[in-house]
Amino acid sequence: MNLPKSNNAHVQLLACLLTLKDAIDPDDSYYRFLVDGKYVKYVTVAPGTLAGEEIDWSFAPILLGELLPSFPPGDWNNGHVAKDPETGKVTFIRTETESLAGVKNLWHPVKVNELDFTDKQSLRQRINVSRHPQLNSGKPVLTKIAVWPWELEFMEAETTAYEAICGKDIGPKFLGHVTEGENGRVIGFVTEWIEDTRAAGPEDFESCRKALGRLHALGIKLGDTNKFNFLVREGHDVVIVDFETAKKCSPGELEHEMNALREFLEEPGFRGGSFFEDITD
Repeated sequence: MNLPKSNNAHVQLLACLLTLKDAIDPDDSYYRFLVDGKYVKYVTVAPGTLAGEEIDWSFAPILLGELLPSFPPGDWNNGHVAKDPETGKVTFIRTETESLAGVKNLWHPVKVNELDFTDKQSLRQRINVSRHPQLNSGKPVLTKIAVWPWELEFMEAETTAYEAICGKDIGPKFLGHVTEGENGRVIGFVTEWIEDTRAAGPEDFESCRKALGRLHALGIKLGDTNKFNFLVREGHDVVIVDFETAKKCSPGELEHEMNALREFLEEPGFRGGSFFEDITD
């Protein structure tokens, strides 16, 4: 394979979504990078471009130092990498400056830059526990963003759900919208981090039923009643989290969700759960 010589010391890998290492795989691979500490850029790599190498395509030092070509200058935010049809070299065949969509329901007055959070600890690729000097008195907070454009619909739904439950003693406190860079588009949100909790179990059915009932009183179906979305605090107080699939529904649908709650709380395994180290003050 004809590898490029790269000069990408100013580039940081933020996220990636990779295909199988198979030259005939028809899917692209997607990357999200931070350039010069403040510019977020998306790069799509054509199928077969990096195939054939026994290398971890997500290992940033090799990806940026050997596999990808040097990032072109300019204010582009969407780049496309493939083999040059004439030379066979891996190259940026196209860069574009696109107007990327963002969350539209900006109901909360606070907006914070995703790059201003510190002490990040990942729960999932797009969910982090971190800190922000201006939020939650410096205590841990939870951020959730749309890493890829097609995840925006989930952020829109969850942001709207948080607006509906604000002040209703149902979920974590919504602290603001998260932007992609300074004054960038809104791609997510930040809430308080609920500490010292555990996932609900069958013994917590009554507390979970009451919490879900408060949500249903607003005409909203949670849509994902797995036990890890019901966090139990000391005293058996229950906080509901993860409103990506929440939406207004008919009374019949709400009744069906409530009737199935006990079964979900009794379900064994870790479907919907996350593993992470304890985060303390």
